Amino acid sequence: MAEEEENAASSSSEFPKGRVKKIMALDKDVKRVSSEALFLVSRSTELFLQFLAEKSAQVAIEKKRKTVNLEHVRTAVKRHQPTRDFLLDDLPPPSKPNKPDKPTTSAARPKSDKPPLPGTRRIDQFFRKPEREAQAQEQAQAQTQPPVPVDES
Repeated sequence: MAEEEENAASSSSEFPKGRVKKIMALDKDVKRVSSEALFLVSRSTELFLQFLAEKSAQVAIEKKRKTVNLEHVRTAVKRHQPTRDFLLDDLPPPSKPNKPDKPTTSAARPKSDKPPLPGTRRIDQFFRKPEREAQAQEQAQAQTQPPVPVDES
């Protein structure tokens, strides 16, 4: 009973036969594709993808991640010699990290030796209050606050 289910499961393919046949026909050396060859290529592809997914998932678990990403696949490919030989060169190049290791601050950036053009100002000055307004606000606050009584005991 178990053998019948296994044979039935192994005889069907997860990939559409027509699409696999079209991909195989892209090779100029392939004229016709027999049903046995089509089955073997489909099944081999399924087994390879299952293997690659399992190894990539192991890498993700090692790195304490819940989602498998390209770097996990790349690491899994590097660890398996036969896969590395034919697949590593076809993987997309690693992406550059989006987050810099050290945060950059405006103080750490080199300042330009050129004086600013007339009528221009630095961007950080845009977020500061003009000096006149700041002085006027300080004076207004000083006038509205009653003097603090001093205890002379």
